[in-house]
Amino acid sequence: MNSKVLVIVGMHRSGTSVITQWLYRCGLFIGNNLVGPDTGNEQGHFEDADFLRLHQKFLRKRHFPESGFVYKKPIELSELEKMELKGVIETKSRKNQEWGWKEPRTSLFLDGYDKLIPDAFYVVVVRNFNSTINSLITRQYKMEEKRFQSKKGFSRLKWKLFKRRSLEKIFEKETDRYLKIWIHYYERILEHIHSLPQDRFIVINYTELVENDTQFFSRLKNDWKFSLNYLPFVNVYDNGLLSEVRNIKKYIKNKKLEARAMAIEEEIFL
Repeated sequence: MNSKVLVIVGMHRSGTSVITQWLYRCGLFIGNNLVGPDTGNEQGHFEDADFLRLHQKFLRKRHFPESGFVYKKPIELSELEKMELKGVIETKSRKNQEWGWKEPRTSLFLDGYDKLIPDAFYVVVVRNFNSTINSLITRQYKMEEKRFQSKKGFSRLKWKLFKRRSLEKIFEKETDRYLKIWIHYYERILEHIHSLPQDRFIVINYTELVENDTQFFSRLKNDWKFSLNYLPFVNVYDNGLLSEVRNIKKYIKNKKLEARAMAIEEEIFL
């Protein structure tokens, strides 16, 4: 395979969308069929729908939610599934000398991708678990409110009286589950990058790019030789889209999860 491939990985709500949007505007081809905007991603997901479709199919086959919100053991792809991914990769590589993609569920299938694209470069997007879980829960609340607003008559009254949940209740109920998912994603990512040469991956927090994007851009353009044109990251980044962040410690019931998450942060944020 002669094409150069950039794989952008990270947990949901970690900043992968804004970084991928920036790289797209710098000239990286990220697919012809992209997932559009929705609640929580008003500027668009910048996700390749071809990979999303396959990832959702693989999850359904294992009776996992299509969202990729899983925290069970690592997923091992079958030979048939690898062939399906290989077909998508080869099609994109034939048409593009340089290309990349972002789709958060990619983090669940990195072992398979490593065998299919052994020379790929990786951008690992990290965000601390407190901010990520705040973002996940805020989006869930907004989505539930959107469904509530769409109801009419008795259905709306029933929702209002019995099913509508406050943001506080969602934090109380969902924090541990989302923390397990955050841990699972970054454990898979860490396991993968530990097997890679140091010059094949970059770990970045999107907030770092607000202050200094040139070092990261130079790595892609000068070290990895991607044909990109510099655009300041702040031209894409909109701080106004961020929601208020509360401290989730009081909502964490299983303190062992908190300890595991903190250990991951210490390792991956070095």
